[in-house]
Amino acid sequence: MNEPRLRITGRLRSIMSYDKLAGEVPRVLVLRSQYWLDGACEAAARGIGWQVASVPTAMEGAASREQIAQLLDAIVTTRPDFILSINLAGMDVDGMWARFFHDLRVPYVAWFVDNPRTIVMGRTTYASNHAMALTWDESYAPYLRAVGFPHVHWLPLAADTTLFNAGPAELAMHPPAFVGNSTVEFAERAWQAVREKPKLSVLAEGAFAVGAVTRDHMARGLASIIGAEAASALDPEESRHLEMLFFLEGTRRLRHDALRQLAPDGVQVRGDGAWKTVVADAMPPVHYFDALPAFYRECAVNLNFTSIQMPAAVNQRVFDCPAAGGFLLTDRQSDLARLFDSTEVATFASIDECRDQLAHFRARASARAAIVNAARTRILGEHTYAHRLRTIARWVMEHFG
Repeated sequence: MNEPRLRITGRLRSIMSYDKLAGEVPRVLVLRSQYWLDGACEAAARGIGWQVASVPTAMEGAASREQIAQLLDAIVTTRPDFILSINLAGMDVDGMWARFFHDLRVPYVAWFVDNPRTIVMGRTTYASNHAMALTWDESYAPYLRAVGFPHVHWLPLAADTTLFNAGPAELAMHPPAFVGNSTVEFAERAWQAVREKPKLSVLAEGAFAVGAVTRDHMARGLASIIGAEAASALDPEESRHLEMLFFLEGTRRLRHDALRQLAPDGVQVRGDGAWKTVVADAMPPVHYFDALPAFYRECAVNLNFTSIQMPAAVNQRVFDCPAAGGFLLTDRQSDLARLFDSTEVATFASIDECRDQLAHFRARASARAAIVNAARTRILGEHTYAHRLRTIARWVMEHFG
């Protein structure tokens, strides 16, 4: 059966016939949804002098007629060197846009910053010879190749220096703290979806009961958690519901257990109201854009517990916190060694080690400042979104230029 394609007129093909990355500066078209990373990439691209255009798109579901018209107009007027989509925002499940970009010979870059299995769901329609997939966690690279992406690269997160860019504070104004969502509401929704099908509920409860929902198992997929036979019997939507539950509920349990144990050590929790069921004196949330940079900088020790959907990767806090002048104590993800020197990070591998490190650094302001300054130097020199965009442009040139 022929796959439906958008018709390309001779005039349109003529307009879109141009060498990629041959101009004075790169031209990028960002498919914007509600991801924070869209804005960070736009700001970084403008900051380094690139030509940037963006169009609003749907994070999930079908695009509106107005959004489709805006995208078509932006493609023609911008003549982008590449199109950037975060987590496939704006891309349709039938592959119409992927085929259209391919037919126009315009590269499109899909940067995954969440588990791609729950986004792609086994479909091969997103891939084409003019598509490139990036993953913030290299554990998912084999999956992206398996669903047809010909070019797959590891690209970690970075710092948005338009928001997070300051040296360490002279005095700590806040006690050691964890800032983040309790994940309670998200996990409850995931449980509701799973419990609509008794077989999924049984599989989920069994996996948690035997301790199968782990970071290592998340790297390998559902078969490692519920067994190959059970996983093969699920349809794509059922697989997605289970995997989303394991990520959300698994992360909820990890963070709640850790912070409940650390409460006697004076660790403050800042976030949504559901935290009060875990830590009675939990405080209100800290707004990401307005208040978080200053909070990071003024907090004695900022704690980090990485989501279990990241088998190896580091999260946004690993870059934002030091860039803002804040001291970070984080769980020991393997990608840390690929991104930082040992003098630039403070880590732990267990709650006991976290407690020891917390006591050690809380009493040593000069040691904290030394690590913050070293981390900031590394981040500003190698790990900003401007650096990531230049890397993307280099790969686009290698594959499609």
